[in-house]
Amino acid sequence: MLIELVLTIFAWRKGWGPIALLPLAVGITLGVLFSSLSNSMAPALMADVLIYAALITMIAVRRKPAVAAQTTPVAVQEVTRPTAA
Repeated sequence: MLIELVLTIFAWRKGWGPIALLPLAVGITLGVLFSSLSNSMAPALMADVLIYAALITMIAVRRKPAVAAQTTPVAVQEVTRPTAA
């Protein structure tokens, strides 16, 4: 569990932010669910391996920063309206 937390912190710092918490949350939930269904440690260990694989992949592949939309300032144009005079 400690290794998973350290990997999550590294993934967070590599630019993944809150998305780095998803493998941990999903893996622990599935591990608890599967181990309670079959009374075996094998499914829980498989969930741990999937957590490790996902977090190591997130660390190895940095997240690309979102490209901000480059907008050019629009020049303000004066609008003339015909008036009834």
